[in-house]
Amino acid sequence: MRLDDLLSTSWRMVKRHQSRYRTVMIAIVLGTVGFIMIRTLADSVRSKVSENLELIGGASVLSTLWEDRRTPWHLGEYLSRDAERLRKLPHVMLVAPIRFTERNLKASQGHEATEARELQMTCVDENYWETISPHLHRGRLIDASDVAKRSAVCVLHEELVPEIFGITDPLGKTVYVGSYTYTVIGILGGPANTEICRSVFIPLSLAARHIGHLRQFTSMQVRVESLEKVKSVRSQLEAVLKASHPGYEDGIKVRYHASRLERVNLIMFLVTMFSYAALATVFILGKVGLTNVMLSAVQERTREVGLRKALGATDSTIRSQFAVECVLVSLISGSLGGFLGILVSLALKQLFGLEMSVYVLSVSVLLDLCITTAIGFLAGSYPSRVASRLDIVTAMRFD
Repeated sequence: MRLDDLLSTSWRMVKRHQSRYRTVMIAIVLGTVGFIMIRTLADSVRSKVSENLELIGGASVLSTLWEDRRTPWHLGEYLSRDAERLRKLPHVMLVAPIRFTERNLKASQGHEATEARELQMTCVDENYWETISPHLHRGRLIDASDVAKRSAVCVLHEELVPEIFGITDPLGKTVYVGSYTYTVIGILGGPANTEICRSVFIPLSLAARHIGHLRQFTSMQVRVESLEKVKSVRSQLEAVLKASHPGYEDGIKVRYHASRLERVNLIMFLVTMFSYAALATVFILGKVGLTNVMLSAVQERTREVGLRKALGATDSTIRSQFAVECVLVSLISGSLGGFLGILVSLALKQLFGLEMSVYVLSVSVLLDLCITTAIGFLAGSYPSRVASRLDIVTAMRFD
């Protein structure tokens, strides 16, 4: 049989029995759409998911500290030029300089009855909040305007509020810390470490005047753009800082939350594996379903096979027709799934602001067509072989 006759005959049989293939085609279409979506948008989705996960645990935040063997801490050893150098490094999203005091301050409304003790003054800029992902309970955080204007404002944690203000609403009220006064503009909530709970946060620009004449920073928080770059950026940070402070290399430390990073990476790995496992399951079910449908078709068309053999059709002709039918079903399903996959990927890109590569999308569609064609060939190989081996007399007598 010529190739065009084979294709024409197989196409007519697929159209005639389209209701039989409907369920299998839907499964292949869904698998195709999912495959294209994951291949095309996986990197962008993974980036956004990991970004939100690490925001919770701070897995991509590095802390530059100054540790010395003679004394536990050297306060205020990093300079503005250090922060500028770190900002220029690749894969660094932001750098947040910090200046804080020892935890020996007191804060009040102006009378001893509601005095909070063992506090520290923490001077931050607008970037600091993106490194700790705080839960803002009320009000607002210190922003760039507060830093630029040197506004005498502060942010407190909700645990401090009863100690200083009792049951009074703190927003807009004045808090006294030493000889300086600050207006409360925000209240942090949620669980936090002791350093945050016992801190009075003020703009970084007030540090030199309010907690000492030095303009250095106690530490710096560095946010890395992706989890995969944390370790490499850490090495770069240490190299830059040690080069900037010759003779003090042993005291410079850059730390990151290794356990948090491992947990987030594990979650992302499991999510990725689950997605691909689900896709593989859909494709396998499609193959098994297509194989069963073709076996059923062979049984229903037994007399037809016998009649064609009686009229001179060879085993290879029968085998080729059933195999081509199966491949056609897969190709139609794969093409439809590819078209829908492109539409869904474009819709998700616009809806959620995801990044999508046209090259990856094109490769994904072509790869999917290859996979669905292979599925069709494999699914049709056994049924077509069964059909080609039917005995003419037995097939003609089949009822």
